[in-house]
Amino acid sequence: MKILVCLEVGPEATGAFVPEFPGCWVFGRTPVRALEKVRAEVERWFRWVKEHGEGVSVEVRGFEVETEILRVSYNPVMAGKPEPLFWAEVPPIGREDILRTIRLMRYSREDLLSLTSSLSDELLDWKPAGKPRTIRNCLRHIAYVEPWYISRLNVELNVRHPKNVFELLKHTREIVLDFLENFPEEKMRGIFQPIKDANPICSLWTARKVLRRLVDHERLHTRYVEKLLKMRQEIG
Repeated sequence: MKILVCLEVGPEATGAFVPEFPGCWVFGRTPVRALEKVRAEVERWFRWVKEHGEGVSVEVRGFEVETEILRVSYNPVMAGKPEPLFWAEVPPIGREDILRTIRLMRYSREDLLSLTSSLSDELLDWKPAGKPRTIRNCLRHIAYVEPWYISRLNVELNVRHPKNVFELLKHTREIVLDFLENFPEEKMRGIFQPIKDANPICSLWTARKVLRRLVDHERLHTRYVEKLLKMRQEIG
């Protein structure tokens, strides 16, 4: 088994993701450390989809790694960083890619809601010192960003912003899923330079990159929520 890993190598840290497995994303202090963590994360990713009912094997310890490397001047770990375009994400997408993304988004949302849907307002708004977001702010951020990813293809979605954060999550997800289910064929291929919110460092997007980020982003923030809840539990 051979797996391609994309490495975003900055002066302070390295981000690594596996294009074939959306949601499989790690950070490491060095490229070597990031690749070590990728191996463990691939196993975790297979366990994740298996836990959601997919018939897959989790015996993937012996795989070989190929790498695509981009060296950047910023820290890939920082919030709001640019999103560079790798060659691995240039090929056009097909209907199977879209259906797979929808399925993985469903798994990710189930995980997120299982952690948060029954939390009290006090827990939703708790933020320990040194952490960037409350859980409520994290949920709101997820809801806002999903339609933003679609806008990277120069598509404008008609989105409302309900005050209740769980209604907001539901609303933006429905809007995004509707777009995915009716994905315009002309947006499935090519490289797009967003007109809105263009990043001065890197502002090139493809449909394949958008699909991956729709899964990656919520998975990353679900882990953040897990960490906050664990911290709170340890405090008592």
